[in-house]
Amino acid sequence: MATKELNTFLAWAEENEIVWDRDAIDIRDGKNGLGVFAKRKLQAGYEVIKVPKHAILSVETTAIANVLQDEEIEGYIGLTIGCMYEVSRGAESPWFAYLSLLAKRPAKMATSLPQSARDMMKSCEAYNDIESDITDMREDYDKIVVPLTKKFPEIFQAKHFDFEAFKAMTAHVSSRAMDVDRFHVSALVPFADFINHSPEPNGDYLTHEDVCEVCGSLACEHLESEDDDEDSDSDNESDLDPEDAPALDGSKDKRHRREAKEESEEEEEEEGDDEVMEGEEWEDEGDDEDDEDEDEDGMINDTCDIILDADVRKGEEITRFYGPYPNKVLLSKYGFAVIDNPHDTVTIQLEMVRQVGEKVLKNKEMVEERIQWFLEVEDEFIGADHGDEEGGCCGGGDHDHDHDHGHGHEGHHHGHKHGSSDGEDDHEHAGDGSCCESKDTKKKQKTHSTEDDDEDMNQDEEESEDEDEEEEDFPRDIMYLMADGTVDDRLFMLLNILLMEKATFAKVKEDSEAAGEYMNDIFLRRSKEEQGEDEEEEDEEEEEETLPPRDKAATKTRRAVLEATQALIRVRADAFGVSTKTTAEKDMEALKKAKLSGPLYYGGVCVQGEKQILQNALMVCQHFLSEL
Repeated sequence: MATKELNTFLAWAEENEIVWDRDAIDIRDGKNGLGVFAKRKLQAGYEVIKVPKHAILSVETTAIANVLQDEEIEGYIGLTIGCMYEVSRGAESPWFAYLSLLAKRPAKMATSLPQSARDMMKSCEAYNDIESDITDMREDYDKIVVPLTKKFPEIFQAKHFDFEAFKAMTAHVSSRAMDVDRFHVSALVPFADFINHSPEPNGDYLTHEDVCEVCGSLACEHLESEDDDEDSDSDNESDLDPEDAPALDGSKDKRHRREAKEESEEEEEEEGDDEVMEGEEWEDEGDDEDDEDEDEDGMINDTCDIILDADVRKGEEITRFYGPYPNKVLLSKYGFAVIDNPHDTVTIQLEMVRQVGEKVLKNKEMVEERIQWFLEVEDEFIGADHGDEEGGCCGGGDHDHDHDHGHGHEGHHHGHKHGSSDGEDDHEHAGDGSCCESKDTKKKQKTHSTEDDDEDMNQDEEESEDEDEEEEDFPRDIMYLMADGTVDDRLFMLLNILLMEKATFAKVKEDSEAAGEYMNDIFLRRSKEEQGEDEEEEDEEEEEETLPPRDKAATKTRRAVLEATQALIRVRADAFGVSTKTTAEKDMEALKKAKLSGPLYYGGVCVQGEKQILQNALMVCQHFLSEL
C-alpha cells in the first residue's frame, strides 16, 4: 500500500516532468525494500523512467552551490552537505517531497551497528572498512561541517547539522548517489534510485555524460570556444595576480564556471525562446536534414534513464547491476552483500608475499630484488589495468580513498575534493555502477602552446601523463584470491618470479624476449589447467598451441608456487578456522536460519563469503598439487 509520503512524491515527480507510465510500473515495498515492479509484461528496450536533470539534486543544483564552490567542498561530502541544507529548508526546498520520503526510510548501513555487532566481523576484511568509514565520517564532520556552521551560522543552523543528521544523510548519499555527467558529477536522482541491485539485472541506467562542464548543456558556446579559452589562459597565465591564480583543487576554475554559467543564463533570458531549454526534446530540429550535427544533438534527451535490457514479466521487479564489487564494498557503500558473489575476493598483501618468500628462500636480498623487478615489469606482461580486474579501479577490493586511512573501497569517498556515485530489509539503494569519476571529470584544465605546430603534441603528452597517473591509481601492494579460489594474475606472476630457479631469473631479467616467452608459457599452462577437460573438449576443433610437459625445473617451480600459495591462504584461513574439510556451505545455511536482518545479516554474509573463498583456494591448491 502506498504511503502518504510516496503519493506526495509521485505527485512531485509528475510536476517535475519525471516520465513513467502508472499503468506499466508500480512503486511498492518488496523483499529488498522500496522497488519498481512491472504491472504488465514489458519488452526489452522499454524506457521505464526518464528523469530530467533539472530534477536531480547535486552540488550544482542545491541552493548553496555557490557556498560549496567558494569553500572548495565538492564530491560526496559536498553533496551530503547540500542535501542536509535542502532538508533544513523544509517545504521551501524544491526536493521537499523527495527528501521527506527518504526521511521515512533511513538507510540501514553497517556504520550504524553497535560496536558489539561490528566485532562479530573482526576476522573479515569488511570490518576494517567499516571502522575506517566511521573514523572518516567523524573526521569529515569535525573538519568540514563544524567550521561551516561556525562561519555561516545563518545558513547552516546547528540544529539541522548535528553529527547524527550528517551520519544519516551520508548513508543516503553513499547508497543512492549516481554518476550523472561532467557538470553534476554525482547526484541523487529521484525515482531512478528506487531501482534495486541484482546480480542478474533486467535493466540498466543510462545518461549522457559528455556535457559542458561550465553550464551542463549538451551544446553551448563554452564547448565551442573551449580550445580558444585554453589558449587564452596559456597566454595570460604569467600576468595573473597571485590572488587570482587557480587554486590547486580547481576552486578558481569552479568560480569561473559559476560566473560563466550566470552569464549564460542572462543571455538565454535575453534571447527568449530561440534557445532550446534544458529538458526539452529537440524533435523539431531533428527533422532538419540540412544540419546533420544539430540533428544528432537533437536526438539526445538530456535525462537520466532506466531502460530494460530484457523482457520483464508481470509482477517482476525491475533491477539493475550496481557494479562488479566484492561484498566488503557492497556492505560498506550500500549496506548489503550478495550470497555467492562471483566478484568477491580475499586480499593478499604484498608484505604477506614478501614474508612467505623470505621463509622459503631464506634470502631477504634475493626476495627484494625479485619483487622490485616484478613491480617494474608487470605491466609489460599483464597490463597496468589488471589491478582493476573486478571492474575498473573501483571494482577490485581495497582502493585507497583520499583520506588514506590504510583501507579503501571503491567509489566510496567521504572527504571534500572527492567526486564520484538489495537483500532483505530497506536497502533500496541505487549505486552508480561506477564508483569513480569519469576521466573528463578528473582532468584538470590543460594549458597548450599557442603555436599551432606544437598544440597537438603538447595535448598528446599531457593526456599521456594523465593516463600514466590513472594507471597508478590501483594499489600495487594488493593482490587477490578470487571467488572460485584461484589467484589473480599479479599474484600468480609474482610468486613465479620469486620462486623460479636462479638461472631462470637471471635469464628473464636480462632478456625481455625470454621473459615474454616464460610469462606466456606459465599463463597458458595455468589457463589450460583451470579450464579443465570439459572446456578442452569443446575447443578441440580449434587449433591450439601444444605445450610439452614441464621439465624438472619448471615442475619444481610450479610446486613451490602452489605451496607458497597454500602458505598465504593459511595466514587468512587460520583466523576463520578454515580447512579443506570445513563446510562453509553449512555455515551459510546456518546464517540464513539465524533470523538476522539488515547490515548485521549482510556482515555475516561477508564473513561466510570470505570463508568460502579460502576453502575454495585450499581445495584448488590441493587439487593442482595432486596432479604434479
